[in-house]
Amino acid sequence: MFKRKKDRTPAEAGELSVGKPSKKGKLKSKKKIIIFGSIAFVLLSLMLLPGILGKGAMLPQVSAGTAEKMDLEQAVAVNGVISGAQSAEVVSSLNFEIISILVEEGDLVEKGQVLAVLDGEDLLEEYRKAANALEESRFNYETSQLLYQEGALSQADYIRAKNAYDNARITAASFDVAEKTNIRSPISGTVTRVNVNLGRYANDTEDNKPMFVVEDLTRMKMDVKISEYDIGKIKEGQAVTITADVLGNNSVQGTVSRISPTGEQKDASSKEMVIPVQIDVNQDESGLIAGVTAKARILIERREQAMTVPIDAVLEDPETGESYVLTLQDTFIKRVAFTPGIEGDFYLEVASGDLSEGDLVVLSPTFDLADGMEVLVLSLQ
Repeated sequence: MFKRKKDRTPAEAGELSVGKPSKKGKLKSKKKIIIFGSIAFVLLSLMLLPGILGKGAMLPQVSAGTAEKMDLEQAVAVNGVISGAQSAEVVSSLNFEIISILVEEGDLVEKGQVLAVLDGEDLLEEYRKAANALEESRFNYETSQLLYQEGALSQADYIRAKNAYDNARITAASFDVAEKTNIRSPISGTVTRVNVNLGRYANDTEDNKPMFVVEDLTRMKMDVKISEYDIGKIKEGQAVTITADVLGNNSVQGTVSRISPTGEQKDASSKEMVIPVQIDVNQDESGLIAGVTAKARILIERREQAMTVPIDAVLEDPETGESYVLTLQDTFIKRVAFTPGIEGDFYLEVASGDLSEGDLVVLSPTFDLADGMEVLVLSLQ
């Protein structure tokens, strides 16, 4: 028989409360378990974290390169303009009208060949005046000489007449009309520029350029300017490799032939000085064109199978000036000093020092990396 709640005995009521907890009690128990579990997880994670991540997570990270043996070249690279080994700018001292132009660009000419002819009518008129003055002064001189010999003329007047005659002869002799009106080439070579036109005057050229430019293109040269910081490495006779867009993937050889004894300012905004240097292109080479820009690589020195380290790995002690690298022994740094030799584009020679082929060195090191410090090596380059 079913009993109502109020008719149940205390014992029966106790059995019900123990055997069936309330919903509210269940929620509180679950919260406590979650909180205690979370705290335990955090504590366990903190204890295990160093083992999971490893010590490297707290170490300086570095990249490494290697010490290598290789053929090494030290060179100075500079740009310059190709031109004929000999060049002449042809001008006239007389600004007369041009009545004949006898050459075109590209023509081969000999030394002394006439390039153009000027109108010499004005010059002829001046020559006629000078010739008449000469004849008059000659007559006066001869007359003065007779009178002086007879004692009818003073010595001072005689000397004056003689000087006038001498000056008139010099003036008349200077009027070589053909020589002055014929514009000649001072060298043998190729006419590379014609800056004049018929009917215009000799000095009436665009931007005051010379009438003609003649170059000896059978021999080519390259004029470059070397920085004052590199000029001490440059010597006459050094080999040069020349490249240019006009050559494509090819190159030609040259030789340093002349070093200017004086320097000049690099440009108006710089205090750096540069020194003009001439490079002769080997005569048996071809393909270069006068006027084009080219790049010269001047070979300073070469080493066969030299011990080297990447330039990016080298530091210099700010106090002693000593060069050194940071080698890697397992994961620890060791500072190794060395004497540098020649410098290539990317590698520096180890002239002397405790470095062997295959040694690992830190790339792009910083001064806060100390001898004996442990690091994490990220990659080998």
